[in-house]
Amino acid sequence: MIFDEKTRALAESFENVPYHKFMGLKFVEAGKGFAELKLPVKKEILNGNGVVHGGMYYTLCDLAASAALETDKADDQFYVTHDINVSIFSSVNTGVLTAKAEVLKTGKRLAFVEARIYNEKDELLAAGRLTKTFLTRK
Repeated sequence: MIFDEKTRALAESFENVPYHKFMGLKFVEAGKGFAELKLPVKKEILNGNGVVHGGMYYTLCDLAASAALETDKADDQFYVTHDINVSIFSSVNTGVLTAKAEVLKTGKRLAFVEARIYNEKDELLAAGRLTKTFLTRK
């Protein structure tokens, strides 16, 4: 995928966070109000039962939602997660997870985002609804 300068900078900032590097997060695509991320399944993100830890689904939904919001916010704004609800439908222990997020609605202070996580067969593994609160840098 060919990124414009702003999207390239966003991808680099996401991939260079130490936690994201540890996870193996890859920034795939972003545009106005949407983003797609990938995460390879590796042993470090598995739980005691040998499947992807539920917290990784939450993390991936949160990161995809953040990436989608980054594409359409004011330069002096940042955001925090206000509320997150993730439903996990199925588990995996191999492959690559794909997270796709879409901003559903933004207001002056809140944004509502939906994120979905798929396996390599494009089967839905988890879905999240997130509310993010916008704050202004001082």
